[in-house]
Amino acid sequence: MMILLCAITCGAQQYVFTTLDTSNGLSNNFVLHVIQLHDGRIAATTHNSIDLWDGKHFQHIRKDSLSSIPLPGYQGAYHVYADKNNCLWVKDYQRLWRYDAQLNPVQDCLPDHVDDVFVDDQGEVYFVQQDSVDMLFDLKCMDGKLYRFYASGTVRCSEKGKELYANTANMLDSVAQTSLVVADTLRGKFYQLVDGKLCLEFDTRTCTWTELFRSEKLHTIALIDPNTAYIVSHDGLWRLDLTSRKAEQLDQVQMKDGSHLSSSRINTVFTDQEGTVWLGTYDHGLLRGTWHTPWYQTGWAYTLYILVGIGILLSVFLIHRFQERRRLYKEQLLLQRIQQLILQASPGALPAPSKEEESSTGHFLPVNEEKKDTEYADLMNRAILFVEQNLSTPGYTVERLAQDLCMDRTGLYKKMTAAIEKTPTAFIRNIRLTHAAQLIREGKLTMSEVAEQTGFSSASYMARCFQEEWGKKPSELRES
Repeated sequence: MMILLCAITCGAQQYVFTTLDTSNGLSNNFVLHVIQLHDGRIAATTHNSIDLWDGKHFQHIRKDSLSSIPLPGYQGAYHVYADKNNCLWVKDYQRLWRYDAQLNPVQDCLPDHVDDVFVDDQGEVYFVQQDSVDMLFDLKCMDGKLYRFYASGTVRCSEKGKELYANTANMLDSVAQTSLVVADTLRGKFYQLVDGKLCLEFDTRTCTWTELFRSEKLHTIALIDPNTAYIVSHDGLWRLDLTSRKAEQLDQVQMKDGSHLSSSRINTVFTDQEGTVWLGTYDHGLLRGTWHTPWYQTGWAYTLYILVGIGILLSVFLIHRFQERRRLYKEQLLLQRIQQLILQASPGALPAPSKEEESSTGHFLPVNEEKKDTEYADLMNRAILFVEQNLSTPGYTVERLAQDLCMDRTGLYKKMTAAIEKTPTAFIRNIRLTHAAQLIREGKLTMSEVAEQTGFSSASYMARCFQEEWGKKPSELRES
């Protein structure tokens, strides 16, 4: 039951996507980049415009060369930032576009001697003067520290203007040309795409680099949950397990209407503050992904699992009770047969059981008529006689009994189980227990003396045999 529930709970994660395209007001179905403003709106950029989605409608901003600002220090690919004032900063090779909170273009926004600009995840804006020898690619903040990622593969960590350390990744074949970094604040790590072919991990706690993934033409990376990242490449979508560091290519994504879209149509990926996954495509506009809960993980399904589990446990309990009661009945039946045989072989050897004892074991049942032929009766009478003659002999075993009966052990076993459905070992022990019970009821001997006279090695062993056979101790029998 627990295994079943674990398998259901740990099923594969799955998102389903709905489309927002030109039929919904998107200006162009070719989406280059997706980002979220600090007020919650989603900004999707295309070649000539920026489309802002407020949850119901799109608002368009025209992006043209006339409103751009020279940015000579930036030589990377298309990148969009949103600062804490809901202003947009769009960078494309040596060009910059800036829009204020009212989506008006702003021209005069760069201080003197500044040739590049960065915005961190908290919305803080940083103006920099690039170094032509080792260019600054990305700038991120985590736990009050500033991390700068350079073309040489070096990350420099500083706090309050004081540099703490620098560490260089040795996985780069040469000086990098492009970079994209996302922060994992939960694990204290950064994930970096370098030159569209290498995915690296930098652990801020150990200050070490690790290569996670290599492929050709990697576009963007986004964390979709604490353990998983999506990476978009020219060939499609990859799912990267951040715990096992294993990558799996997803050939398609599932749409809400039940259809599927090839992941080769996906161009970029982004996860917003609410955990919604956004995919920008080459020709299908925006795809908005939400967590899909399979029917077997819904509330009513779990209720059904609990009821089924209770039913299974109850069935197991009832079957166990039935088997236990059947076992006890068969043991009582066998005991009665042995007692009858003892009485037949040694008349008057045992006192008749009291009414209370008879009521506790039930009425004597007749022995199967097919097993009461002359051969079996003679065998059992002789066997009882030999066992009773050797009651006080602790070493009187099945082998000794077989020798006295002029039989081998196997033949004795077959005939005795056929006669009374009990093994010779159990037969000998039951005769010893029956005589021990008689002596205990008489109350003239101690338990040790009773054990000695009936062939048990000790009083404790006799008590254990009593407990196993009848479910009560010898002292309880004496008291009753």
